[in-house]
Amino acid sequence: MTETFADETPALKAAEYVRDAFDGYLAEFRDITGRARTRFEQKDWKAIQSDARERLDLYEQVLTEVESRLTPLLENRLRDKPLWMEIKQQFPQLFVNRHDFDLAETFFNSVTRKIFSTVGVDREVEYFHLEDKRQYPPEETPVFQRYSRASDTTSLIRGILADRPCGVSFENLDRDAALVAQEIDLYLWPLVGYRDYDAIEVIRPLFYRNKVAYIIGRIVADSHYVPLVMPLYHGDQGVYVDTVLLQEAEASRVFSFAYSYFQVVVDRHDALIRFLKSIMPEKRVAELYTSIGYNRHGKTEYYRNLHRFVHLSKEQFVIAPGREGAVMIVFTMPDYDHVLKIIKDVPCFLRTPDETPKTISKAEVKRRYNMVCHRDRVGRMVDTQEFENLRFKRKRFSEELLEEFRVAANDAINVLDENVVIHHVYVQRRVTPLLMYLQQEKDPEQVRSVLIDFGYFLKDVAAAGIFPSDLFNIWNYGVTRRGRVVLYDYDDVMPLERINFRIKPQPQNEFEELEPESDWIVAMPDDYFLDEMERYSGLPPALRAAFKSVHGDLYTLDFWSDMQRRIKEGEIVDITPYDRTKSFRYRW
Repeated sequence: MTETFADETPALKAAEYVRDAFDGYLAEFRDITGRARTRFEQKDWKAIQSDARERLDLYEQVLTEVESRLTPLLENRLRDKPLWMEIKQQFPQLFVNRHDFDLAETFFNSVTRKIFSTVGVDREVEYFHLEDKRQYPPEETPVFQRYSRASDTTSLIRGILADRPCGVSFENLDRDAALVAQEIDLYLWPLVGYRDYDAIEVIRPLFYRNKVAYIIGRIVADSHYVPLVMPLYHGDQGVYVDTVLLQEAEASRVFSFAYSYFQVVVDRHDALIRFLKSIMPEKRVAELYTSIGYNRHGKTEYYRNLHRFVHLSKEQFVIAPGREGAVMIVFTMPDYDHVLKIIKDVPCFLRTPDETPKTISKAEVKRRYNMVCHRDRVGRMVDTQEFENLRFKRKRFSEELLEEFRVAANDAINVLDENVVIHHVYVQRRVTPLLMYLQQEKDPEQVRSVLIDFGYFLKDVAAAGIFPSDLFNIWNYGVTRRGRVVLYDYDDVMPLERINFRIKPQPQNEFEELEPESDWIVAMPDDYFLDEMERYSGLPPALRAAFKSVHGDLYTLDFWSDMQRRIKEGEIVDITPYDRTKSFRYRW
């Protein structure tokens, strides 16, 4: 970074330093992201997870360094607001003809919010746009490669696969091209019939996540776009295409808010976002930014969307539907597709399946949310955005919610005459609580599908090394609009390797038979009695048999001991973000 600023004003010096810090952050972000190809080639799955955590922590590390270095640069004027107003004016001049000024503005805002501990939005020292209407400079090279239809689909797909450099030979390129082509031709038949589609456009680099490299593209047919998603696996005999996904819902699920972020290196993130939006038009821009690792700018887009919705809808914040949580106050607006969650005042009381009360501090709740953020979320744990010092008009809150704040959240909320200040809040995508879903759904086959998916959900999070200690409190789980069960409450999650799974001791004499169990059974905080699971299951009794018929192994010591062994041995389990019956190998 630039260290000398001769003959420049303090404002310009500071603006240039912030720019240089931002450029340094982008360079390191790109360097970490660029390792993914080598990790995939070498099957170094632990390293790719370590890289994901390193990239996630990078932003805050850079911000801390910026604040420490600006202190001597600005001497005693670090918190001089008029100076920062001037710095804000100088900063955009350093990004003329650059495409990344949106990310740069988010970075600048992060710097000022860290320095001033800003409450709400301070437009004097922050950039804030409800709509981003600025023009981006034209691309020198398109982010995608276009393959015009000049021959049969098999030849076209073979060329696309051969052009994607992943450093490993294909197991059987001709076979995979033929399998993909037959699915494309079949899917497009109702759309184009005997007519040819125009072309296939494919993002040049691969999208890496966990053990998979994805080819992302679109088929141009009759003036509209059909998604094209091909997951590549590195098997024992080389790389192979597992399937091809052609529906918007399938592509959207791959980019779901419950998955970890992709590693993809592009020169123009803005062009990439526009491409992804073209094949997933219902996907929010905030989620797309987050999905490719720009989660801080994703927060900016979430914040804009929230303020835009509050401004246009005139709806009030109300307590979210569902059972009141022991740890969190959850609230939303009736037509808003996200929920906001604040931690109640301490101590917070939780209960384990054996009804043993325990307390949990705010710091521990935050630590557990942070732990989930840094783990592979395997498509089962909702992505969470964390905000501080938000401010809204008091009239936008229902009286019932304001009373709940007064009773249970004085530490997190300041209710003033005109405004409500929220000091710390988590924002998550809204889902239907699992028990509410089971009570409201009228199609028995859909109930069965979600019920069985709940069992696979428990196995998936266990494979990721996560254990919800209140395992069958099904108010902690939700159902997405795609019918997938996810975890959205993290206050009772623990690393699986810490749990001591036990079978409850039997009474050894008449005295123990007559006395309460608590008098003669010694249980430590991390003990979990598996034979209590069915007794304390939150599933409606009428549905337990259907669940157990498929997932009876969840009630056994063998299952959990084996899963702990696999986690301790360092096994990395990849969870497939699409219907496994679509796998070509499943069909074989």
